[in-house]
Amino acid sequence: MAKFSQNTLNQVAGFDGQILAENLIYDQKDFWNFAWGNITYSSGWQTGTDPIDLSGATIDAQIVRRAISNFHDSRTGLDFQISDYPAIPLIQTIIETESATNFMTCTSTAEMYVGQPVEFAGAVFGGVAINTTYYVLEIPTATTFSISASSGGPVFVLSDATGSMSMNKISPTPVVLPISNRDDANGTFTMTIDDSAWGVIMGDPDLDINAVEPACFTGRLKISFPAVPITGGTQPAYDETVFLLFLINSDGVVNY
Repeated sequence: MAKFSQNTLNQVAGFDGQILAENLIYDQKDFWNFAWGNITYSSGWQTGTDPIDLSGATIDAQIVRRAISNFHDSRTGLDFQISDYPAIPLIQTIIETESATNFMTCTSTAEMYVGQPVEFAGAVFGGVAINTTYYVLEIPTATTFSISASSGGPVFVLSDATGSMSMNKISPTPVVLPISNRDDANGTFTMTIDDSAWGVIMGDPDLDINAVEPACFTGRLKISFPAVPITGGTQPAYDETVFLLFLINSDGVVNY
């Protein structure tokens, strides 16, 4: 199991927040069983745990992709800086579109991969719409590529045009992690990693076998307890949180 430095954990959970951190691989399935309870003490010794009834509580777990930098394995564990993804949204500046081949031309396609979701910004041309998601379909040369309007769909038909427009990475949306096996009376439930819901796909450079910095996700598991009547008044609604930090690496078999 990977060890994370306190500096890394503090970026996600602060100095005293509960956190679950793990190093996973692409397409890995995993789950965590939680038991919510109050610890009981007697004469300064821990004597047991009383389960917290989760009846009426809402349990929600979400993660979102992050960018990381300055990644290294120190004596105190994996240490890196976490920031919003993408750290640098610009992939390339497109200078030409061609109707005969439906190829776009740029300076370099090195940052692209088949299936990559992208969007165009600026003074768009060639028939594409501004701030609309497209997908890289084919990369025949070091400076040309084609796109589709849907993942794995047909080639997007372009018109002949020249200009200067930006092609950017897509900002990620939160991924919901399923909650199952809920037993309210005993305060237990299971949080599951759905390997198809990571938001990373084959070809992503962060999954390359030689990648220094893996893909990163942060998030939180939140249990929202409703207000309940108590003797003499009402106990207000409150939330309890466990922060989440996951790294995703290549599986070591296929060079993504």
